[in-house]
Amino acid sequence: MEENLKYLKDYLFNPSSVAVIGASEKQGSLGRAIMENLLAKYKGKIYAVNIRGDTVFGLPVYRSILDVPDNVDLAVIIIPAKFVPDVVDQCGKKGVKATVIISAGFKEIGESGAKLEEKTVEIARKYGIRILGPNCLGIYNTSSGLDLIFNPNDRQDKPPAGNVAFLSQSGALGAACLDYFANNQIGLSSFVSYGNAADIDESELVEYFGYDEKTKVISMYVEGLKDGRKFVNIAKKITSRKPIVILKAGKTQAGSRAAKSHTGALSGDIALYNAAFKQIGIIQAASMEDLFVKIKALSMQRPAKGNRVCILTNGGGAGVLATDATEHNGLVLASLQDETISQLKSVLPESASPYNPVDILGDAPTERYTNAFDILKKDPGIDAIVVIILPQSPAVKHDELVDELSKRISQCEKPVTVAVPGGRIAQYLIKRFIESKIPAFSSPEDAVLGIQALVEFGNIQKKLGGKNV
Repeated sequence: MEENLKYLKDYLFNPSSVAVIGASEKQGSLGRAIMENLLAKYKGKIYAVNIRGDTVFGLPVYRSILDVPDNVDLAVIIIPAKFVPDVVDQCGKKGVKATVIISAGFKEIGESGAKLEEKTVEIARKYGIRILGPNCLGIYNTSSGLDLIFNPNDRQDKPPAGNVAFLSQSGALGAACLDYFANNQIGLSSFVSYGNAADIDESELVEYFGYDEKTKVISMYVEGLKDGRKFVNIAKKITSRKPIVILKAGKTQAGSRAAKSHTGALSGDIALYNAAFKQIGIIQAASMEDLFVKIKALSMQRPAKGNRVCILTNGGGAGVLATDATEHNGLVLASLQDETISQLKSVLPESASPYNPVDILGDAPTERYTNAFDILKKDPGIDAIVVIILPQSPAVKHDELVDELSKRISQCEKPVTVAVPGGRIAQYLIKRFIESKIPAFSSPEDAVLGIQALVEFGNIQKKLGGKNV
């Protein structure tokens, strides 16, 4: 299996050369978008292939991949489906190692497409070629600069380099997720849209990122698993070391039918998925928003050693919302030790609340936040802390507060999330916190949900005997 992982690393994610079969300069074409993306960041050699010949962005266009004078590691195929088997055969004769088939029109359209897909895979296996796709959006690898996303950059945002791998069975939804990651400053190690998974499936991709040093969190949008037993056997070896967060779609009969017509996926009984995921330590997301909250927390903080949560806030109402969310998510409001309460009383105004949630009042300056935080982080009865900032108060010096809290949170041995409700100013503070790798959210509920994910991963590690990553 190690040989297979090296194969994917060398030829699929870090190829030394890429041929784009269907390359074009035509405005609005997929071939143009992929060529532009590769030329912008990719560090290897690029070859344009199109039966029409000519040039593309100053590069010579070869009428066939067989005409390319050098070796080719990876071929990206964006031509009509009916021509794909013949082109894959040419790739085999050329010695191409891997292909990404963007083209649609395979098993997702029914029996005729399924036969075409089977023929394509059969030809590829004859030559030892690995296939990603078909019917996929492609790969975005931040370390190698390999960008095969066919959406043009004036419409598709791309996140910076980071420690999250995101795998999506859906290309269009994956594109929307890329926008979200970029706009929320969540860095990716890689994005992979694998579509129909005719050859390389979600199990192999999870295994690859399970051993990828650049990846801390593996996240997925899944409609159905190609081989459930294979996935379980691979994932259970990884979940004790790295969190795997999955948003499973096709939970209803209607959703299952939609999934089959979308990527040809068989969604299966959701109860079986839930049981299997729980057994092997998969962290499930209930919605897209839930998915992003958990990814952000897990990528920026350490697992929690227990479920006792302390809330530090400068607004009573926000503290109540966080308290409700704590119980709703199966967490416990920590009971502060007498010594902690006594120390809080010594640094807080008389009208403040030294009990959990700790309300330091709306006129709290930076010093009041930092004094309270320094006391709370030492309480052995607290496993995690949620800090809430209502930034509209004139007492809050925004940049100073972010700087001082970020420094303390980064050094804290307990996981911490931050909630900054509000509009323009709140968004600015959230951005500042995330720049310091502190998971910050726009609502108290999301900040608590982030803690819940860290508690869940901590419990998974205890159960499966893993180590913190």
